[in-house]
Amino acid sequence: MQAKPRVLISGAGVAGLTCAIWLGRAGFRPTIVERANDVRADGYIVSLSNKSYSFAVELGLLDTLRAAAAGIKESAYHHRSGRAMLELDYQALFRGVDIIQIMRDDLQRVLYDAACADADFKFSDSIAKLTNSNDGVDVSFESGTSERYDLVIGADGLHSNTRSLAWPEQEIQKQYLGLFSAAYRLPNVLGLRDRFENHMEQNRYMCVYTTRAGDLACVFIWQRDDHEAPDPRRRRELLLKDYTGAPRAAQQVLEQCPDGLFYMDPLIQIDLASWSNKRVVLLGDAAHCMTLLSGQGASAAFWGASELCKALATQSIGDAFAHYQRALQPTIAVKQPATLNAARWYIPGSPFRYKTRDALMTCLPDLFFQHYFRKKYTSA
Repeated sequence: MQAKPRVLISGAGVAGLTCAIWLGRAGFRPTIVERANDVRADGYIVSLSNKSYSFAVELGLLDTLRAAAAGIKESAYHHRSGRAMLELDYQALFRGVDIIQIMRDDLQRVLYDAACADADFKFSDSIAKLTNSNDGVDVSFESGTSERYDLVIGADGLHSNTRSLAWPEQEIQKQYLGLFSAAYRLPNVLGLRDRFENHMEQNRYMCVYTTRAGDLACVFIWQRDDHEAPDPRRRRELLLKDYTGAPRAAQQVLEQCPDGLFYMDPLIQIDLASWSNKRVVLLGDAAHCMTLLSGQGASAAFWGASELCKALATQSIGDAFAHYQRALQPTIAVKQPATLNAARWYIPGSPFRYKTRDALMTCLPDLFFQHYFRKKYTSA
């Protein structure tokens, strides 16, 4: 019997862990290398819908994921004054839609539990160097060890180390949206229950929502042209400064902003003509980041990992790489510009667009927005 290819997966996030599950069940013994010392995740909600939902069913993970779901039952969009412009009931909104909304750390924990029996993990380590050829990849790790693999899967996110080592810089197209994002967890100072709230302004907004544990998670998105996140010691100061004069709800959340390390990053879309190079392939944000504003990054990562690894179980490495890109690229090509367009309305730069957005949210019937969100989550 021919031995299964040796596979290295860089990154223990959604895409990497999903790969490990599929490959393990197909008889592989993949190795995952992760810079952090555990399966870590930033504290915001993600969705698995349509294709990724179907693959979760195929993996037998649906019941476990449902048990870990965030439990949001309604959402609301608030004017700067605090008035609710639009309220949506999730039972009506997602009736007939295959979707699970779950905190990213809960999703990764479910995936890790399913993957750990069939994969080897190298925590607190990362790829320092790789030599990529048509018949294998020689990898040197920061820990000082070296190994040869038949293929390397780069599932290491927006700032992918694998991508920077295996792709020429001129082939990596980065589109900066002129926006920043920040996220953290906090006590339930707003007294919300099973609810997702958006507090909208011009040039910035905040969303805050309850978690399964009963606390809150928040995400801030605002206009800022910097291309790199600041030092962790400056993040709280920067966020408070850029949200000076924010609505009362945002101020209450900002009062709980931690000192030190919490998620903060510019919003960047990644565009690559080819997601594979010889024996290295990229998944998720490493290959085709749509930004968290799309609400579909985790779903695309789960879907892409499933397509790739199911193909690796039955096809040659080159054919599996090609199948994976054919399966996802048409959808990604639509979703990236759609996310750019949505950003202009979520964080409007002009007073006209700001006032128009608020008027539409106030005046258009709920059915219009139900149709928008149902289409969004049934198309990827």
